[in-house]
Amino acid sequence: MNPEEIFETYYDKIYSFTLLRVGNVHDAEDIACNVFLKVVEKLHTYNSSIAAFSTWIFTITLNEIRMYYRRRKPVCSLDDINELANQLDIEENILRHEERTTLLKALDKLDEKRKSIILLKYFADFSDRQIAEALGLSEKNVGVILSRTKKALRDTLIRYSDSSFPAHKDAGNVKAI
Repeated sequence: MNPEEIFETYYDKIYSFTLLRVGNVHDAEDIACNVFLKVVEKLHTYNSSIAAFSTWIFTITLNEIRMYYRRRKPVCSLDDINELANQLDIEENILRHEERTTLLKALDKLDEKRKSIILLKYFADFSDRQIAEALGLSEKNVGVILSRTKKALRDTLIRYSDSSFPAHKDAGNVKAI
């Protein structure tokens, strides 16, 4: 695979996965660019007998995200404030923001392994086998952790829904997870 094909195949997945981990469009773009720079630099070191290419590239992504958090300083972007001010349906956006915030808080409470498994499964479309390879776990272990984590997230979201959104009882119906 040449660098252009790699970029076309993986950019959207890498960017989405990173955005969910860092929560900021600009930082996610920077991290995704850094991932692809490293991929091009290190492409000659990739060994298909050790891991699938997708596993290799997501391992690089996870390492870049870890580096981002090590050097990060909290800031508030003026672009984010302007974007929020320009939105028309404030009430709907507040509800969506609350639900997203609740999900992100629930994900944040997970340990690194469980969080990575959920994000790789549902936001990077990895199979259990690919997740197992990327994280150095057995495929069966990934399935067990995934099942328990989904149940815990559902319970958390349902509890939050029941206490915070009485008019939206169906908000706890988490079909994607």
